Amino acid sequence: MQYIFITGIIFFFTLKGYCGKRLSCYVNSPSDPYLFNFLRMLFCIFIGIALVFAEEALPFLKLELGMLAICAFSGVSNAAFLVCWMLAVRKNSMVSVDVGLTLGSLIPSVLCLILFSEPFSVPKMFGFAMIICATVVLAGNNKSETKGSFGGIILLSLAAIGDGMSSFSQQLYKQYYTDAGSRASMYYPKTVFHFYTYVFASLVLLLFMIGYYVLSVKSTKNSVSDQKNIHTRRLIPIRALFHISIMAVCLFAGNYLQTVVTNDYEISSQLLYPIIKGCCLITVNFVAMIFFGEKITKRSVLGSLIAIIGIVAMSIL
Repeated sequence: MQYIFITGIIFFFTLKGYCGKRLSCYVNSPSDPYLFNFLRMLFCIFIGIALVFAEEALPFLKLELGMLAICAFSGVSNAAFLVCWMLAVRKNSMVSVDVGLTLGSLIPSVLCLILFSEPFSVPKMFGFAMIICATVVLAGNNKSETKGSFGGIILLSLAAIGDGMSSFSQQLYKQYYTDAGSRASMYYPKTVFHFYTYVFASLVLLLFMIGYYVLSVKSTKNSVSDQKNIHTRRLIPIRALFHISIMAVCLFAGNYLQTVVTNDYEISSQLLYPIIKGCCLITVNFVAMIFFGEKITKRSVLGSLIAIIGIVAMSIL
């Protein structure tokens, strides 16, 4: 059953990537990605509160301090990943970004080893190394002249840390506030954890948007035309809102299923997150070939085969 859930996670994250590619066509100003992500978080909040009502979990919305801290940590990590990723892809090649984020999936494994004494399998690291190799090979299909700078490396590192910490927050929730946790003092439903995650993420993104707006106004205070552009509110196309809503559903569903797998099944963090990253590397590349006209190359076939070998090795070693 857990592998059915993992397949669902890969499907939702792949569909999210597809919609993200479509949504990029509607980006007309530097502030649009931040606005789109903020709207995505709002959609996730609506999904979360609807599920809280459906699960009759309203009494659990009153959180104790520890659960509140974990939810805040999860929300800040998610928002930091979104912001830093958007900035990192402007200053780094895609191969660097893909490798960095794949390496970031090792963060929850190391932290779980240190804090919760989760077994760490050295042979599984062979499979992880194969997935890293596949990342380099597959990302090499995207030719880019962007060269990494010191600032770009910092942003990439922050994006990878944000992604890894977001995954680790699921492990914290599992350990302290679920039936599967060895240190649980109180139980909170998964819907409550995810609802508050997106509440905090939206607040962080809102603060970032306000800061961006203030800086933009100051930088264009001598230009009347630029000020008019800042104060002009452009309506978001219906198709853009459609893609944002689908991305929100996929984000919520993918992350929710990850907590289901980590809480209800005995799958270690060092196995779960790298396998998801490796499978998404394959599926996203094939989606790009099928829907966006990218050609099948020897490099894409080789990278996919290496990733499959790495995934199989992690599963059986």
